[in-house]
Amino acid sequence: MESVHAAIHGGQESTLLALGNVFYHWGGIIVPPGYTDPVQFQSGNPYGTSHRAADGPPDDVALEAARHQARRAVAIAASLKVGRAA
Repeated sequence: MESVHAAIHGGQESTLLALGNVFYHWGGIIVPPGYTDPVQFQSGNPYGTSHRAADGPPDDVALEAARHQARRAVAIAASLKVGRAA
């Protein structure tokens, strides 16, 4: 049986995965949040932060998941920048 979050985010996850194929062709690097923070277990979407507009404004879990994803992307970009300078 699927969890509630898996059913809610299913189509959004498919969209994020498909967009990944486009970015790879441009040489982009995808930095998904994965399950690298406890908030990801609450949000239920390891591919990227998502929210259903039909549910109203994003709740605290969605906002914290977005913050975590942003911090993770910035940290990876900073690491790549340091590596490129070496």
